[in-house]
Amino acid sequence: MEADIEKLLAWAKTQGIEIDGCSPKQLHGRGVGIVATRALQANHVILRVPTATLRSLANTPRAITARLPGASVHALLAVSLCLDLDSPSLAAWRAVFPSRADIRAALPLCWPSELRALLPHSAAARLARQSAAFHRDWASVEAAVAAAAAAYDGAAEASAVAALTKDDFLYAWLLVNTRSFYHATRATAKRPKEDHMVLQPVADLFNHAPAPGGAFCVGSFDDAAFTVTTRAAHAPGDELFIQYGPHGNDFLLVEYGFTLPSPLNDAWDETSLDPYLCPALAAAGHRTVLEDAGFWAAYMLDRETACYRTHVALRALCLTPLQWRAVLDGERDEDRDRGRVEAALVAVVLRPAEEDAAARIRDVDEATAGEALSRQALRDRWVQIMELLVGMRQRLEAQ
Repeated sequence: MEADIEKLLAWAKTQGIEIDGCSPKQLHGRGVGIVATRALQANHVILRVPTATLRSLANTPRAITARLPGASVHALLAVSLCLDLDSPSLAAWRAVFPSRADIRAALPLCWPSELRALLPHSAAARLARQSAAFHRDWASVEAAVAAAAAAYDGAAEASAVAALTKDDFLYAWLLVNTRSFYHATRATAKRPKEDHMVLQPVADLFNHAPAPGGAFCVGSFDDAAFTVTTRAAHAPGDELFIQYGPHGNDFLLVEYGFTLPSPLNDAWDETSLDPYLCPALAAAGHRTVLEDAGFWAAYMLDRETACYRTHVALRALCLTPLQWRAVLDGERDEDRDRGRVEAALVAVVLRPAEEDAAARIRDVDEATAGEALSRQALRDRWVQIMELLVGMRQRLEAQ
C-alpha cells in the first residue's frame, strides 16, 4: 500500500492537488486515512483539490448522460466511474479504493439475506431505502445497457455501456455512496438534494470524526477548489478527520460500512424503540390519537434518554385521555407522572428490547452466512444497542 500511496501522491500533484503537512497512510484494521506528517497549527490549509479535478455531473461525459436521461447523479457518477475503472488515467486513484471483497464484507447491501434479516430496526429501514435507490438506478442503467446493445453502432462508448453488468455497477455505485461529498454545483443546484454530490481524489481518504466538538478538520467548497483546514493544532502522526455528519451507528453501518465504539459515538448514537412501543400502543387503541397529534412512531433512545416523542406516547399508556391531552396542551406538568412513565418505559420497552437484542446476538453467533467480518460488525452493533438499553434501564431502576 505504501507504493500505491506514493503513486497517488505523484498523480495528485499532476492534477494540481496541493497537500501540505499530511499524507495518506495505511491504518491497521481501518484501511487508509490521513495523518499529519509534521506539527500543524490551527487554521492551516492541509488539502486543496481544484474544482476541475472533481468528478461531477458537469464533467460526466455526454456519451453517458445522453444515454441515461433522467438518471440520478449517483447513477451517472457510478456509470462514469464503472467505465473508467480500468483506465490508466484512474490507476493511481483506483489503487487506494476498497476492493470488491472489502465492499461485500462491509456494506449490508451486499450481505446475504440471512444476515440482512438480523439488522436492527433502524438499520433495516435505512437499508430498505438504500436498496430501493440502487434498484431504481440500476433499472435506468439496465435499460441503457439494453438499448446500447440493440443499437450498437461501433462507438466505443456504446460498446462499454452495453458491457456493463449489475455487479460492476453495484461496486461503482457503492464506491460513490461511500466516497462522495455533498456539494451543489451549477449543474445540480436545481436538482433534489440527493443529487448534490461530487467525487474527489485524496479528500475521500479522510475518515469520519468520531465525536462532535473534537479536533476535526473542516472541508469547504468555493468556485476554485475544495479545501480542508485544521481547527486545532496537531502533532506529527495524528490522524486527521473530517465529519460526515451527526450520524448514529445504524446509519454509519448501512451507508459507510463501519460503526464507532463507545464512547466515540455516544453523542450521536441511538436506537429505535418502534418494534416494542408501537405494538403496545396499537393494542391499547392509541394509534389513531397519536397519529392525529403527530406523535406516532419514530421513537428513539440515545445514550442519555428516550426522546420526547417516546415520553408523549408512553403517557398515552399511563394516563386518561383527558390527562394525556392536558399534558400535551401544557395544562398538566410533565413531571407529575414521571414515575409512571419511566416504569412503563422499563416494562413495556426496555426489558423486551433487551431480550430481543440478546436473541439477535445469539442468532448472529450461530450464523454461518456471509463473511466473518460482516457477522462481527453485526454482532458489534447489537452489543452497542444492548449497552444503550441496559444503561438506560439501570439508571431508571436506580432512581
